[in-house]
Amino acid sequence: MMSERANGGDGPDERDDARPTVSSPSERDDPAAVTDTFALLSNEMRVRILAALADADAEAVCFSDLRSRAGVTDSGQFNYHLERLRGELVAKTDDGYALTEAGERVVDIL
Repeated sequence: MMSERANGGDGPDERDDARPTVSSPSERDDPAAVTDTFALLSNEMRVRILAALADADAEAVCFSDLRSRAGVTDSGQFNYHLERLRGELVAKTDDGYALTEAGERVVDIL
């Protein structure tokens, strides 16, 4: 869902939380949204998490498998960075974690 900021104020803000929005090419006129997305991608571990989820072929991955696929040994540090991605780029499902639609778009760009 787009925030009011991302869609130019033409509609209500439908987001339930204050996580940064991921901009699509049509939303590039909002530098703050683009900056928020780049801030999420500013850490190597977060990029490895996204890549591991992309390699899972749209299947949800449990925490321990995702940590292993991302090559991270410190579960606390991994959890911190995974939580930073949750909401906009990564969704928690009953089976584990998966990329959101916005996460898939970002991974395609990477």
